[in-house]
Amino acid sequence: MQHAGFMTSSAEEFPTPKPNDASLPHNEIPSHLFGLGRDDLAHSAELQSGRVQITRPEEILSYIQCTLGFSPTESLVVVAFAQYHLSSVIRCDLPKGLRKILQSDTLESVTFLDFGLTETQELQLVELGKQLGRLIAREPSTTSCLLIYLPRQVSVSDHYALAATGAINAMILDQLRIQHVVVEESWLIQRRLLWHLQCAATTDCETQGLRLGDPENTRVFQALDPQGRTRQQSQTTVPMLIYPQPTQDPPKQPPNTQSLLEHRPQVVLNWLQSWDDRLSRDPSMLDSQQVTDLLSAFEHPTLCEAVVGIACFDYATAIRGMLSLRKFPSDIARLAGQRGNTQDGRALQDCWHGGSNRKPDWQRIAALERLSRQLLPLSDANSGGALAGVIVWIEWVRGRGSIGLHYLQQARRHFPAEPSLEVLENILRNGTVAGWATRPDMAWMPGHAA
Repeated sequence: MQHAGFMTSSAEEFPTPKPNDASLPHNEIPSHLFGLGRDDLAHSAELQSGRVQITRPEEILSYIQCTLGFSPTESLVVVAFAQYHLSSVIRCDLPKGLRKILQSDTLESVTFLDFGLTETQELQLVELGKQLGRLIAREPSTTSCLLIYLPRQVSVSDHYALAATGAINAMILDQLRIQHVVVEESWLIQRRLLWHLQCAATTDCETQGLRLGDPENTRVFQALDPQGRTRQQSQTTVPMLIYPQPTQDPPKQPPNTQSLLEHRPQVVLNWLQSWDDRLSRDPSMLDSQQVTDLLSAFEHPTLCEAVVGIACFDYATAIRGMLSLRKFPSDIARLAGQRGNTQDGRALQDCWHGGSNRKPDWQRIAALERLSRQLLPLSDANSGGALAGVIVWIEWVRGRGSIGLHYLQQARRHFPAEPSLEVLENILRNGTVAGWATRPDMAWMPGHAA
């Protein structure tokens, strides 16, 4: 897997999490798992044959940051292991109940001190454990995992924080055991201090209160993110999208896509060729005609689908796939010199759903994101919603569903009637994780954003 995350609903006191951030690295990183966080660690990170050896807890944190593309806070993170190799990273929002329990001035904190977890909280933790177990189990190479709780605001004592987090951890562990998920260790990290939840009932554990170094100062961070793209990034520092200015002009009639495909096939190919040209070269300034051509394609849902295929694979694959799926007429086949291909059609269809057996071109997808951001402020009601939808879709297929949901909420306010945004909202709120994000050989990494 890759990033995985769960988003929460604000309707309940202790919301039921929904998965939406999953992420997997491409490189295998050997780690001596047993004893991580204990005093007998060798304080080093060795580079051997392109692999990074993990020996310290802060190196685990740097691995998480470099895999997700940001430093998580208010999060529960699961790091999966394939024998002695780090594998998937799954992030979910820290349960709202735990966040409140860890703040001394809340009703939840007082209630926990007197009565422990409520029945409602326990039921929701059971559901969270089930969802985490299902995500972990999707990667057959996983042999065990590590759970890390990362609260940001803690105003109770360390012993109280250990007791509360330990109680919640025990509920989640029970569900993971039912699904035969082995948890080697569970950590609570707050204010750069590491606590073992297995030792929450005693102060005898030598690890309790271990002060951690800065993850960004480790050799692991330098090896995995040499250009520092994830430095000081968190899921709360997502760059805002810039939308077009509201206008008083009456809305234009939606363009007739079928008429365009049947009567102006060369125009369709010219627009798609323009997108391919822009995705194949370094970013540069666009003139007014280029902007018009690029936006015109996004006024038509069918052409928007083709552009996504061009970004995921290439121009010829997209044309052949659209012909195979009968979304393009024969005149386009004749003018493009292409024939429908079943394998390309399947790859194209699967890529729209966030997965295919053919590896996507993450560099071209990154170029599609940059260009979509550049064009969004220049768009109108007929093209802007689709552009925003593509940006949301890109974060989802990267495995960063919480970021995708953040953009989606913005976009829905500006384009409430956009069908693609409605589809994406159902996907994200249902916690569906893109297939690419669950496969180490397919998954996005922050370096692909270059």
